[in-house]
Amino acid sequence: MDNFCQNLIHWLSSMENWKDVATVLSGFSTVVIAGLTLFLWRENRAMRKAGSEPRLIAYYEPHPDGTGGLNIAIANVGTGPARNVCFQFLGSPEDFSRYNLQLDCTLRRGPISMIPQGEKLSLFFAVGHQLFKSKAGEEKPIPPFNIKLEWSTLQSSRKISSIFPLDVSPYAGLPGFVNKPPLIKIVDSLDEVGKQIGALKPLVGKLTHIIETTTLESEWVSKTKGNTEDI
Repeated sequence: MDNFCQNLIHWLSSMENWKDVATVLSGFSTVVIAGLTLFLWRENRAMRKAGSEPRLIAYYEPHPDGTGGLNIAIANVGTGPARNVCFQFLGSPEDFSRYNLQLDCTLRRGPISMIPQGEKLSLFFAVGHQLFKSKAGEEKPIPPFNIKLEWSTLQSSRKISSIFPLDVSPYAGLPGFVNKPPLIKIVDSLDEVGKQIGALKPLVGKLTHIIETTTLESEWVSKTKGNTEDI
């Protein structure tokens, strides 16, 4: 034990040994710094990638006119524009042919040049009630199906794909689903007023001007006919 302590004291008292320790520590710190630098570089790269990564989703939405139509919306909810967007319906062609659909679901569509961040593409799919009744009169909603979306980013041509299920059954019995927005209601009201004014024209035919002839001292109001004007 005494020999070990003496050897340790002798080794620590040697300047050359301290230089060796310093060299080892310096090398170790260099490796640690290099590892931290690599870690930070990978994190920054992941953050930049996440900051410009588009993501597309598909879902049903009511037609904005509130007329009972049902759209399929393809929306970009990511953080960058989606480029070369393609979509394809994955379902039975027989099921699609049994219903009155406005959109041909047998074709693969695209590529659409771009869907910017926060924007969407709305496609008129069908009139709502026609999705709950087949052409043959069967009271049954169209079976669920999938839609496959493909897109790429601005930085890369690598294809990104995702599949979304679409099922119209949960929308059955929901009140207010086809309500018209206020602006459309105002336009419809103005159209009705215009039609009513147009219907009065053949009834009136001509407009006779009435001239006020009441004098200041007269107890009664008096009027007389003026010129006649075609309307």
